[in-house]
Amino acid sequence: IEWRKYWLRALFLSFMAIVNGIFALLDWIFFAHTIVKAKLHPSPVFILGHPRTGTTLMHNLLSKDDEQFYFCTTFQAGFPSGFAILNKISWLFAGFVDERRPMDNMKLGLSMPQEDELATNVLSGGKSQYMSIFLPRLERGCFRQFVNFEDATIYDFSCWRQSFMFLLKKLSAVNDGGSGKRRLLLKSPVHTGRVRLLLKLFPNAQFIYLHRDPYRVYQSAANMADKAYPYMYLHTPDNIHVQEFILSQFEQLHSLYVRDRKLIPKGNLIEIAFEDLANNQEETIARIYTHLKWPNVDRMRAAVREHQKTNKSYKKNNFSTLSKAEKKMVARRWKQAFDEFDYKIEQDDDRKEL
Repeated sequence: IEWRKYWLRALFLSFMAIVNGIFALLDWIFFAHTIVKAKLHPSPVFILGHPRTGTTLMHNLLSKDDEQFYFCTTFQAGFPSGFAILNKISWLFAGFVDERRPMDNMKLGLSMPQEDELATNVLSGGKSQYMSIFLPRLERGCFRQFVNFEDATIYDFSCWRQSFMFLLKKLSAVNDGGSGKRRLLLKSPVHTGRVRLLLKLFPNAQFIYLHRDPYRVYQSAANMADKAYPYMYLHTPDNIHVQEFILSQFEQLHSLYVRDRKLIPKGNLIEIAFEDLANNQEETIARIYTHLKWPNVDRMRAAVREHQKTNKSYKKNNFSTLSKAEKKMVARRWKQAFDEFDYKIEQDDDRKEL
C-alpha cells in the first residue's frame, strides 16, 4: 500500500471493516439460525463473460423476473457481513453511491443487481481475484490463482468456498425467506473461469455466456481502467501493469471457459453475442427463455420493453480508436477468442475504424 498517497482511502476501508464487523456480530446473534436453515434452489443461474461483454445489462434485464429469480444487490455486496440486519434501512446509505457508473454511465443503485464476488472478496478476507483491482502490481503473484483455485492452497480455497456458500445462504434467507423456491441469479465475470468448480457445487446450474468483438472488449476494458480503477487503487500501477492485467485476465478467463464448458449438461448453457443483446434485447431474452426452458417468456418480453422505455435516454460510450500496435497486440494475444466466435481480425491492408 502506498500509505502517503492512499492513507485516507485505507482509513475509510478500515472504518468500513469495523462497521461490517459490528453488524456481522449482530447478524450472527439475530439471524444465524435462519441463515443456517436457509435452502438454496439446486439450479442457480450464472451469467458468464469477460468484463465489458454485456453481463451487467443481462443481469439487469433478467432481474426483472422476480417470480423466478433473486440476486445480490449493490447494498448487500457492500455490506456482506451485516446486510441481514441492515437491509431494511439500506436507504439511509443511498448518498454513498453515485447514480451512474463512471465507466459506462449505466444506472447504479443500492437495490440494483451487483456482482456477488465483491461480497465474497470481503467475507473471505481477500481470497479473490478482485483484489487485483486494489493492488494491481500483485495480481500475477498473489491473486491470479484465485480465479479457479486450481493452483491455490487448500486453506485459501476453503476460505473462498465457505464464504461463497455462506453468502448464498444469507441471500436466500434475506431475499427469499430461506425457502429455496426461487433461483439465485449470479453475475461476476470471474465465474467465467470457474465452470468446473461451480458445477461441483451446483451440478444442475445453468449458464449464460456472453461474448463480444475482442477489439471492442479491449477498448471498453481500457476505458474502465482509466475511469473506474483509480477509485479503488491502494497503490498506483504503471500503464504496462494495467495493460497486462486486461490482456492476461481475458486470456485466462477465455481459456478456462472453453476448456470446461463441455462439462455443462446439455441444455444448460447458451452463448449470446453482445451485439445481439444490445441490438435486440427482447428477442435475445426470449431466445434465452426458450433455450433454457424457463416460464414467463411473454411477461419478460413486456418487462424488457418497459426497461427500454425507462432507459431510452442512455447513450453508449465512444472510445478512442485503437492504434495499429494495439490492434496487432489484441489480435495476437486474443486470437483464440477471434477464432472461437468468428470475429474478424483486421489485416494491415484493410483496416476499418471500430
